[in-house]
Amino acid sequence: MIVSDALLWILPPLLIALAVGAAGHALLTKLDSSAAFGWIALCIILPLAGPILYLLFGLNRVSKRARKTYLTKLLKDSSDTLNEPPGTDFRPLSMVGERIIKKGLSSCDEIVILENGEALYPAMLEAINTATRRILLSTYIFDNDETGRQFVQALAAARERGVEVKVIVDGMGEFTSLPRIGGLLRRHQIDFVRFNPITLIPPALDLNMRSHRKVLVVDGVFAFTGGANIGIRHLSERLGHWNRAMDIHFRMRGRIVDELEWAFRRDWHYCQGTRHLGPFQHCNRIHIDAPAWSRLILDGPNKDLDRINDLILGVVSAAQHKVWIMTPYFLPTLDLIGALHAAYLRGVDVQILLPGYNNIKPAHWACRNFLRQVLKYDVNVFYQPPPFVHSKLLLIDDQYALIGSSNLDPRSLRLNYELGVELFSSDLNAQLSGYFSARREQARRVTREEIERRSVPERLRDSLAWLFSPYL
Repeated sequence: MIVSDALLWILPPLLIALAVGAAGHALLTKLDSSAAFGWIALCIILPLAGPILYLLFGLNRVSKRARKTYLTKLLKDSSDTLNEPPGTDFRPLSMVGERIIKKGLSSCDEIVILENGEALYPAMLEAINTATRRILLSTYIFDNDETGRQFVQALAAARERGVEVKVIVDGMGEFTSLPRIGGLLRRHQIDFVRFNPITLIPPALDLNMRSHRKVLVVDGVFAFTGGANIGIRHLSERLGHWNRAMDIHFRMRGRIVDELEWAFRRDWHYCQGTRHLGPFQHCNRIHIDAPAWSRLILDGPNKDLDRINDLILGVVSAAQHKVWIMTPYFLPTLDLIGALHAAYLRGVDVQILLPGYNNIKPAHWACRNFLRQVLKYDVNVFYQPPPFVHSKLLLIDDQYALIGSSNLDPRSLRLNYELGVELFSSDLNAQLSGYFSARREQARRVTREEIERRSVPERLRDSLAWLFSPYL
């Protein structure tokens, strides 16, 4: 009786203190007023459940933990980039990335577009088979299938002839194919690490902070990057494969290769637990007469948070003629929707090319909910026919392209480690515009009327998926 009486006196002020504390934390830390108001209201209405839910889901532990753990410092021997290469006119688009990462442009001596695994994998395997010094491979998914095992054999053969071989596979992405590829890599004595591995002992079950980057650097001469993983799924002409996908990847030469190798080695030393290292040595020179210029943008939930999101907002806002977007997952921020609307209103040709068939159904449903706002004005949105199109591409005006691993969704832009490469070249822009146009010719336009005609069950489904869009 005494205990119950004591609880009656203690619990109310304790619950009030918890509710006020959680509400105050939301008020001081949330950048979105609607999110802050929602959490404050929840804590007031449910003084016990509200603070508990806020503790579980409201606190941003991802960026704090990433900033604490990702402390690897790999200094470059120089940063001799050029803000305005002679004979070029990339302003104001080139200023956006320059101000975000405080660096200018690096020369890119060659860019080869590789569509789908049919073109990509032979080019990657040829580079691996002819390597003489080092092979650095990082990928999100490395399937243990016919294609994956072909890569393992090529990497093992390179190691046996004395080539330095290092492989990074994301600890979550590796689980998409069982048995995991890591065991096979280790049986072939290939130097291999998992990025943020998933383990039971010690417990490390976090589904966030994944490395979605795709990089292959060979001998410091060639670098491959883009959206494709390693596996049969990217062989788009295999009609019988249920999960086949189309994608676009790139092979590059020039100073950008050093930038991508530096990014790989930073991730490698992070996975190894080593932090302070000697300077990274460049092996490519900047060529003033390069056919293209480039800049690497690293993004992640550490100190690099929001770089790609800010970059996209900046270049879309600076566009004068066209904004063409191709992405597999389109869950844009309100800022980006506003930037696209503003571009349309000032006469810019805005086109968004999405997959009509998506391998992640909830992402497709949530996207349809977002399209209500995107189609408020006559922005051109198209659905591409199957198979699933995994390509990621942003084209601005006549000289700018952004390629890399990042999707236009909260997981890519807020939770994953991603990379983007800005490419400034009228010739490349024309080639990629041709690729975009060819895909658009096969697509059908999505109208506002189509989205509005959805049945009530469809709207409920799409709205529920939209609620979980930050985690899709």
